Amino acid sequence: MNQAQFVGFMEAVFPSYVGERAAADHVSLEMAEQYARVQLARLLPDGHLTVGHRFLRVLSTDSGQGVGDVWFWIDSENKQAFLYYIAVLPEHRRRGFASAALAAIEEVVRAAGCISLGLNVFSSNHGAIALYRKLGFCTAASYWTKPL
Repeated sequence: MNQAQFVGFMEAVFPSYVGERAAADHVSLEMAEQYARVQLARLLPDGHLTVGHRFLRVLSTDSGQGVGDVWFWIDSENKQAFLYYIAVLPEHRRRGFASAALAAIEEVVRAAGCISLGLNVFSSNHGAIALYRKLGFCTAASYWTKPL
């Protein structure tokens, strides 16, 4: 992914993440946005060139058309990988693209020597949760919040 593609990716991903974060944490959009900006600055100090992070397009094998995006990180030192983002465009969902992308990611991280692939998912994202369970992911932790 080049710089322009990375900027477009972040512009597309950021607002929905902020909205989901605000709803999940029961905070204002402004507070969720502030949290997300700090989090991104910490995770990606060198943007898309930050060591270990990979940003890829999900392509249809039939048309070569971009149908989604993924962002994952390989921590070679600790032999772990983490999936930060995967999404398939609405008009291409339920056609196996996310499953195929996750299988490809697993191959990449396994080849890099990783022994686990982690991810976070919002509890309201029932479709993603069903997909992850179907592909063998299991709950390792649970984050709870209480509105004050």
